[in-house]
Amino acid sequence: MPALADRDSILLKDTCLENSLICQPQQRNIHGRIFGGFLMHRAFELAFSTAYTFAGLVPCFLEVDHVDFLRPVDVGDFLRFKSCVLYTELENPDQPLINVEVAAHVTRPEIRSSEVSNTFYFTFTLRPEAKATRNGFKIRKVVPATEEEARRILDRMDADA
Repeated sequence: MPALADRDSILLKDTCLENSLICQPQQRNIHGRIFGGFLMHRAFELAFSTAYTFAGLVPCFLEVDHVDFLRPVDVGDFLRFKSCVLYTELENPDQPLINVEVAAHVTRPEIRSSEVSNTFYFTFTLRPEAKATRNGFKIRKVVPATEEEARRILDRMDADA
């Protein structure tokens, strides 16, 4: 129940960012589909921005989880990236972890459909020297507002363990 969360918490939905683009021919691979590295690059940029906005300090990239390309993305596709901070790990105050999920959706507005093409998981931390400039700095804990959000967080925590 979000109303019972402490002041050092934030709802998952309040950590979300999003961007959209039309896939262009210069981003295609030898098979005529959009190059996976381009998708990863755009997902990383959004994940970095999400972590930066969430923490209020420049994040430091640690890792990206295994990436499965579930559905091909074609030239001309309308692609939407949606990101959020799934959870934070605060056990080590010198290296708090910020876990960001980015989902890439191929959207077709004319038929009102959207399919997940890829889901990316990035982990960031903050440099101790950056935190030292902000006295009393704390990373907030992310809390779910719905059962679906809670399930996503638990699934991701299990995959990371």
